Amino acid sequence: MKSINQAVILCGGKGTRLGKLTKNLPKPMIKVADKPFLEHLIIQLKKNGVKNILLLIGYKGEVIKNYFNTGKNIGIKINYSYLPPEADTGQRLYEAKKKLKKNFILLYSDNYTSLNLHKLNKHFIVSGKKILLSLVKKRNGNCYFNEKNNNVTYTNIRSKKSSHVEIGYMIINSDILKYLNKKTKNFSKFLQLLSKKKLISGIEIKNGYLSIGDRKRLLITKKYFKNNNIILIDRDGVINTIPKNERYLTSPSKLKINSNFLKQLPKNAKYICITNQAGIATGELKKQNLIKINKKIKLNLKKLKLTIIDFFISTHHFKSNSFYRKPNPGLFLQAANKYKFILDKTFYIGDDIRDIEAAYNASTSIKYIGKKNINVEQKKKYKFILLKKNMIEIINDKKKFKF
Repeated sequence: MKSINQAVILCGGKGTRLGKLTKNLPKPMIKVADKPFLEHLIIQLKKNGVKNILLLIGYKGEVIKNYFNTGKNIGIKINYSYLPPEADTGQRLYEAKKKLKKNFILLYSDNYTSLNLHKLNKHFIVSGKKILLSLVKKRNGNCYFNEKNNNVTYTNIRSKKSSHVEIGYMIINSDILKYLNKKTKNFSKFLQLLSKKKLISGIEIKNGYLSIGDRKRLLITKKYFKNNNIILIDRDGVINTIPKNERYLTSPSKLKINSNFLKQLPKNAKYICITNQAGIATGELKKQNLIKINKKIKLNLKKLKLTIIDFFISTHHFKSNSFYRKPNPGLFLQAANKYKFILDKTFYIGDDIRDIEAAYNASTSIKYIGKKNINVEQKKKYKFILLKKNMIEIINDKKKFKF
């Protein structure tokens, strides 16, 4: 599968809904967690293997250009294309055609969602269409998404009949830019045309998205980015061992903590445990014992000055394909929604291949500490989520939003 290594970010609008905040500053340069919002997007793309970024600038474009320059300081190549602020998205793409690669990912500079570009690209290739839209469920949206055939009907008008809204993070085959010409440069009309030609597919982004498009949403986004001290952790095999000749830890009296490993972890982080406990479904583990075990784990970790703030547990049978059983991402999304943090700004500590798959499906990274080797195909697939550094280096990188 050929990877996507170019991204295009739309940075040209005035951001009028933000009032005085954009009087002397372009919208994507508003600071969130001590960095311009645009820098978070660029770091995210770099983490996903993107090597070249084209910024389509307009309003106060020189501020963006002076800050990022060639991208050398971030370790990525950045180019620019300028049109006046009033230019439509379609116009900007039309003017930048010669700078675009065969396939690229297009982002809006005011939206953010956790990204797994490998997964998006796979959907794009399998669909056989020319555009893949990232979609979030919304009653008053601008798209109708048929999940059975992944076909998207795009409308320029918000309607209660629509099922989703597109949020950027779209993969585009540049061949279809032939439909953009001097007469058709309106991006919404362009998408409508492609929709009629059945050239658009979609993927539903289950974890929603953040935006700095107006003051209210900017405050929410800042809150999510501020919660950067959360670390996700598996239970059995990571926090504790499994008794010999047993499939599950069934009694608090048999609990044995992996103290040597846990001592490596930072004391100032908040830990959320995400674990499968199929023993409940098989009858090997009683619910009251599960509660007692988890309470004892919290007390033991407290002695090590580590704080578990919550457990997210699947008690489904190991044969179940429940959305809330790993390797599916349901528990990760529940945790992120409850504690208001960003999945691709944190990581998961796991010891099983299913943990790696779950991290991949949740668009988060993983520190794999398992004994089972990862094969060549798995390494290729999980390349951008596997954290190879030691725990101390990972934590230091996390503080800088660089892992």
